[in-house]
Amino acid sequence: MNRPIATLLIVLIIASLTFSTFALFQGKFAAALSVYPLLILAYFLVRGFRS
Repeated sequence: MNRPIATLLIVLIIASLTFSTFALFQGKFAAALSVYPLLILAYFLVRGFRS
């Protein structure tokens, strides 16, 4: 995996976990869980670039 792609993936993970944490503290359970399918999609896209 390239360094820029890995950095982008780490930033995406940190941002989504931060958003999910704040959404859960505000009581927005559906908004907090809506981020995780995007993380799974990003993971599969990055796996495709790994070849």
